[in-house]
Amino acid sequence: MFALATKVVSEYGKVLGRVAPGVGGLPQSLLPYPKDRIRRAIRYLLETVPAEQVELREGLTRGYVYLAQFIDDAEAALFGPNGSAPLDNSTGGDNEAAIRVINRIKLDMERALDELRTPQPDSP
Repeated sequence: MFALATKVVSEYGKVLGRVAPGVGGLPQSLLPYPKDRIRRAIRYLLETVPAEQVELREGLTRGYVYLAQFIDDAEAALFGPNGSAPLDNSTGGDNEAAIRVINRIKLDMERALDELRTPQPDSP
């Protein structure tokens, strides 16, 4: 299980290395695995990695939170190519819709942090 979780998180880490996480939306199609599978892998590693490996645990936590930025590809189209800035109306963007998505992403990021603070039942 450890090797599989490490592989999933490593491949997700490569995606994070190619994009610039911020508060905008990124296409979910960039992910190497479904979000839920990546979440489970990160949670598993957080339960497995010793507490003294602070940097690794912090990186896993950031990766877990950044998953909120990966959204439906159609919604991600509201943002520029790097996913961080809403397209303006002159280029066909919908700033109001993009702002709603950004607000939802921020809430999802907060929920993700709360999830990590709350012990989860074992999952298959």
